[in-house]
Amino acid sequence: MWMSALPFMLELSMLKTVVVGGGQLAYKRALSIVEAGGHVTVVAPTLHPQLQALALAGKLHWEARYASGEECFLADLLFLCTDHPLLHQQLLRNRAPRQLVYVGDQAQAGHVYVPAKIEKGLLTVSISTAGASPSYTKRIKWQIADMLPEHAAEELSFLRKARELVLASNAKNEEKRALLQELASPERLQDERREQWLDDQLRRIAEDKQK
Repeated sequence: MWMSALPFMLELSMLKTVVVGGGQLAYKRALSIVEAGGHVTVVAPTLHPQLQALALAGKLHWEARYASGEECFLADLLFLCTDHPLLHQQLLRNRAPRQLVYVGDQAQAGHVYVPAKIEKGLLTVSISTAGASPSYTKRIKWQIADMLPEHAAEELSFLRKARELVLASNAKNEEKRALLQELASPERLQDERREQWLDDQLRRIAEDKQK
């Protein structure tokens, strides 16, 4: 499956996720979903201390029980994170229609897997070696992290606000494209007066429209 996998970003705020398992892997996967704004239900008799802390904080719902291989969880995403491969096989076989399943002990058996990622504010970089070597993935991750702009988070925060202002203006489409391209250039991003420059450009466009 991995050789034909398509990398994409998934909006989780309107999706339901079930995580089966209460250990370290379950915590890692549940935490990433919670941080992305997803709704998580964890099914496990006991929880990893950090996972339990999320439950106590109201970040997720905990069903304190064992999962049965005869069950069918009605969720958009199902994460199988136990130490029981047979249970995973049974739940994968019983999956709901159009449900995407992550299989912790055998990722190739599922429909989704979670790549390594680097985050700097609004910037997200995902890295995957299709399971060939997690160690290699980790090494590449840190090499890429060292290459990213030091101020990427701050620059993207500015660019998002600037984009909203440009798109809301009455400039022509070609003027908007030119402004956005200029704003993203290294020279403009490093300009201490970039906000003032943008204000001046938008004011000039507005004045030209009134003539």
